[in-house]
Amino acid sequence: MSLRVLVFDSGDPKFDLAFEEALARLRARDKIPDTLRLWRTSRSVVLGYFRSAEEDVNLDVASNEGIPLIRRFSGGGTVYLDRGCVNYSIVMKREVEFPISYLYGTVLQGTLTALESLGLSPYLRNTNDVVVNGRKVSGTAASIRWGVLFLHGSVLVDADLMTLRALLRVPGRLKPSVDPVKYRVANLLEFVEGLDVDSVMDALIGGYSKVLSEDAYVDEPSKEELDVARILYRFKYSHEEWNLRLPSSHLASIEENVETELRGLGL
Repeated sequence: MSLRVLVFDSGDPKFDLAFEEALARLRARDKIPDTLRLWRTSRSVVLGYFRSAEEDVNLDVASNEGIPLIRRFSGGGTVYLDRGCVNYSIVMKREVEFPISYLYGTVLQGTLTALESLGLSPYLRNTNDVVVNGRKVSGTAASIRWGVLFLHGSVLVDADLMTLRALLRVPGRLKPSVDPVKYRVANLLEFVEGLDVDSVMDALIGGYSKVLSEDAYVDEPSKEELDVARILYRFKYSHEEWNLRLPSSHLASIEENVETELRGLGL
């Protein structure tokens, strides 16, 4: 088998998040094969599906800096992205008994394998935090939607950590159940001098190709992927109702509009 690789971003974080969901929806309909996407985007804060913007983000800083907040369709925590982050996502279909355990326990080894190839000694904490030398360098989130296994994460390579710390709220007092490593972050550049994002992308391709035992080939986004992403962008990811409010019944109309437009594409 072969692993399709997309190295694609639009520069617009809202469209980039819409494209993530487009991949999952199209894989569910067997319109695309298993796909690994690598991308970067401009400064933005990405909220996990169930996270509160007020609790997680210093909204005054975000407003003053003109940094958008976007809610993703998967769970997990809130993260800061900029061009110094390498983001990856993988969509696949697999018949496994415990899909979330498979994603975190097996598939995520692709990221660890990639970092090992760069001379690092990464390890996992809290199931989904990738740690090097006691500092978190990558967080991940997994989701099972429409019968598709979906894993995505962000690797800090040369991110603006001052802006990250100004934007993301850290609880004044951590619960005993919360591992403080979640708030001790570092760029890979602190551990590997001269490392660049292209090298990290190449390492991720190699890592996931090895873990999944599939030869990788680089492809371009299809017209269908872009069309679905545009619908999701227009009717979902560009709306404050989706991005800033906690999911509730008000989302029904958003999802209904999306489904109506997708049916227009024959999906």
